[in-house]
Amino acid sequence: MTNLDESQNEQNQNEAEEKLPTESETIRELSEQIKQLEQEKIEYFNGLQRAKADLLRAKKEMEIEAKEFQFRANEILVHDLVPVLDSFDLAIGSLTEADKEKQLGKGYYLIQAQLFDILKRCGFESVEIGQEKFDPNFHEAISTKTCDKKDCSGDDDGLITEVFSRGYRFQGRIIRPAKVKVIVHPDQIKSKSNLI
Repeated sequence: MTNLDESQNEQNQNEAEEKLPTESETIRELSEQIKQLEQEKIEYFNGLQRAKADLLRAKKEMEIEAKEFQFRANEILVHDLVPVLDSFDLAIGSLTEADKEKQLGKGYYLIQAQLFDILKRCGFESVEIGQEKFDPNFHEAISTKTCDKKDCSGDDDGLITEVFSRGYRFQGRIIRPAKVKVIVHPDQIKSKSNLI
């Protein structure tokens, strides 16, 4: 190598050394890059958490909508089957005692029981009526019977004496009240109307 080449190499080496940052500058630059990367990491992490929360919220909303859709579909089905249940009650009610013991009569009872079992799994039930008083939340009075007892205390006012058609409940809500006949006391009706 010639002297000229050597001196140019030294000059290039000196310029390269002058262009290199100092150790403190390098540390400062790297610290700034680390802070910037940490900030980006926090932003990405927060975005991921928001996306996860949005996904969970959407999933819950879809589950609620699916349950509501299923409830509505079952409710429509139950409403459509109530007349069929009434027909079974009428058919069974028209059987004679002898017919009830025959295969046909037993078949009616079995089919009706099967249908009730299926509907029961969906939350459907019959409103049972015993010796109870009329309650407008569960009953519809379509007929009345005047109390024929002498010296009646009136305790039986509103007592259900006959059920014309059953009432039904679906998932705790009355979908059709029972149609019933109730006892009334004319003298109590007059005294109540005088108070109004």
